[in-house]
Amino acid sequence: LEVTTYNHLVLRRVVPVARAHAVGTSVDPVMLEIFNNLFMSIAEQMGFALQNTSYSVNIKERLDFSCAIFTPDGALVANAPHMPVHLGSMGESIKCIIRQNPDARPGDMYLLNTPYNGGTHLPDLTVVTPVFDAPGARILFWVGSRGHHADIGGISPGSMPPNSAHIEEEGVLFDNFKLIKEGVLQEAALHAALTGAKYPSRNPSQNIADLHAQIAANTKGVQELKRAIDHFGLDVVHAYMVHVQDNAEEEVRRVLDRLKDGHFVYPSDDGSQIEVTITVNKATRSAKVDFTGTTGQLPNNFSAPSAV
Repeated sequence: LEVTTYNHLVLRRVVPVARAHAVGTSVDPVMLEIFNNLFMSIAEQMGFALQNTSYSVNIKERLDFSCAIFTPDGALVANAPHMPVHLGSMGESIKCIIRQNPDARPGDMYLLNTPYNGGTHLPDLTVVTPVFDAPGARILFWVGSRGHHADIGGISPGSMPPNSAHIEEEGVLFDNFKLIKEGVLQEAALHAALTGAKYPSRNPSQNIADLHAQIAANTKGVQELKRAIDHFGLDVVHAYMVHVQDNAEEEVRRVLDRLKDGHFVYPSDDGSQIEVTITVNKATRSAKVDFTGTTGQLPNNFSAPSAV
């Protein structure tokens, strides 16, 4: 410390300051929270793109849609706070698309709503997009958007008939349908599928318009993920993708450690019941959920898909 001839105080450092290092792949608490919010922000931006460009009241005003980001093998990384039943089951849809399309190319997008491959009910249409590296040789992420369409066909408007006994009575079934092939929308094939079922869509133009919005949402997700990679580097983004998942697992295990065993039975007015036994293992901080005693598959539309 010294005083100049102008009576200014001058401070001189005598111990070197520790300089900050560049962001690396090892976990840092601050960067973990930044990436946690970054991934969620991308999913939220996808949702805003979907809402703002959609056509139907179901999506634009009732907000019955969900968007999320997934790892190259289909595991959830981050989702916006949208519809829980969508988000919990969408990962199975992504994994089915991965298994069925080992030859996916940049610019491809896939459409499905089948409850046999991660779907919920048929009005929930899911658009799935791979995110490739710059050369187009390696899939870095997957993004997905699921929207409840106002009608997808079936024996009653709205595609949720109370007395359906077969899947085709609920509407048009999509399974691994290539919606976009290397950047080209397959609109003719899409329209043919929407109108060619036994119980076709009542408003295919509205379906196509809302699918355009889902395409826009996925495109936004692809753009934002590539921007994050350009800013931080692929190795850092992929590393924190894993760190975010590990942190989420730890948070859940901390909660499980405080829970107690439980057994519940919920009877329905049709004579069926849901019975569940939850056993918590505090040593491994895990839980077993056992549905033994639950009524088996019913001959109506009250049977839940496995992904749900």
